[in-house]
Amino acid sequence: MEKSNKYLLAGAILAAAGVSLMTYTASRYTSFRSMVARTLRLEDIAALEITRLSSVPGEQKDIVVTEPEAIKRIYDDFSGVRLMKSARNVSTGNKHSYYITIVQADRKQRFDIILKGDQHMIIYDNDMNNPHLAAYKIINPFQPLALHQAFE
Repeated sequence: MEKSNKYLLAGAILAAAGVSLMTYTASRYTSFRSMVARTLRLEDIAALEITRLSSVPGEQKDIVVTEPEAIKRIYDDFSGVRLMKSARNVSTGNKHSYYITIVQADRKQRFDIILKGDQHMIIYDNDMNNPHLAAYKIINPFQPLALHQAFE
């Protein structure tokens, strides 16, 4: 093999490795917007069924948010969240976790979201053609104030 062919082969191998690494890295990172908001518009949400789970027995509380302004505030809190894939069984040590079901105007329950503290989120997409569940670590500062205020 000639020297120039060796360099071409080495270059092709390095390029393929680089593309593979970029693809792998890109598949690990996503956002709430690309997972939920690209599929479900705010106008399509009829209600948020929210359960606040507690590490203290007897402190579980369920609410249903139907006011469009309250839904928008909660949705806006989540829309900027950036995510990185992680393990599903993560213990956060926080007192509260939230189980949120997004109910569409046609009464379908499209997404279920489990917020474990302010650091981890599990998103279950109830798509009839391709249902899937994925767990994520929240990688940017996130304070779901509207969600907390809904329970006050």
